[in-house]
Amino acid sequence: MKKIYFLLLTILMTSFTFGQVLTENFDYGTTAGDLTTASGGAWVQHSGSTAPVAYVAAPTSLTMTSYPASGVGGHATYSGTSQDVNRTFAAISTGTVYASALVNLSAVGSGNYFMHLNTGGFRSRVGAKDDGNGDILFGIGASSSTLTYGTTPYSLNTTYLLVFSYEIATGVSKLHVLSAVTTTEPGTPEATNTGSTGTAINAIAFRQSSNIPAVAIDGIRVGTSWSEILVSTLSVDSLEATNFSIFPNPTNTGFVNITTTTDAPVNVRVYDITGKKVISETLSNKTLNVSNLKPGIYSLILNQNKTTVTKKIVIK
Repeated sequence: MKKIYFLLLTILMTSFTFGQVLTENFDYGTTAGDLTTASGGAWVQHSGSTAPVAYVAAPTSLTMTSYPASGVGGHATYSGTSQDVNRTFAAISTGTVYASALVNLSAVGSGNYFMHLNTGGFRSRVGAKDDGNGDILFGIGASSSTLTYGTTPYSLNTTYLLVFSYEIATGVSKLHVLSAVTTTEPGTPEATNTGSTGTAINAIAFRQSSNIPAVAIDGIRVGTSWSEILVSTLSVDSLEATNFSIFPNPTNTGFVNITTTTDAPVNVRVYDITGKKVISETLSNKTLNVSNLKPGIYSLILNQNKTTVTKKIVIK
């Protein structure tokens, strides 16, 4: 089942030109290690090399009630000063880019940013610092490393949902810090910062440097509206009722079987790690031919009876 979720996660993490473009639940199996290796190249290094961002193996997911990307797989963690990594998706060039992540900080220093949106320049730089009393202040910088920090103290060793955004036309970045999911965007953010305009966004990145917090992170979602990342389009009940299953996974047989609890046809779209669609077809016999795919990790989006699920498969 974990491998199935891994397949769906890869699919969600691939790029689309509209709507939710990325879901990352860090469901990369039961072997811990370097995130770039564990993810099969989904996360790539773009700076530094030592003290790699770590994948903490499943089942160690961060959780928050009603958050769509909660309680699946493992999580990532880092607190060093060297390696930076990113995960790409299809570029968003208009409107507002929204991203969310569950974070849990075990230590915090004098302040620096540890996560950001990316393309040719860094946008919506999310950081944290000690408030002077051992608690956390979260902050954001639209395009500058000088952050605007909020005034609300937050606790160490507590899971929060960070929602941050970048409005491309105005350069405005906003940061919300939530202790519970809300399906509508609050009117007052924790912090706001304005910077460069007109930057298309095609990646989310983790940054290591001096004075960053010790952070555990999970459940990343990227989209073009608050509702796309905070409102689940697939309830747990409907997922269990449809009960998608994929096997064998990994596969070297040239096919995978897709089983559900209903006999209705399944529409299948398969994306490679770059976000390119390599298969699109509707299955009646529930057997998907993957013999033309090269070895690697692929994401599947499955649709049946108005229920959509994303899974991941590995071709050997």
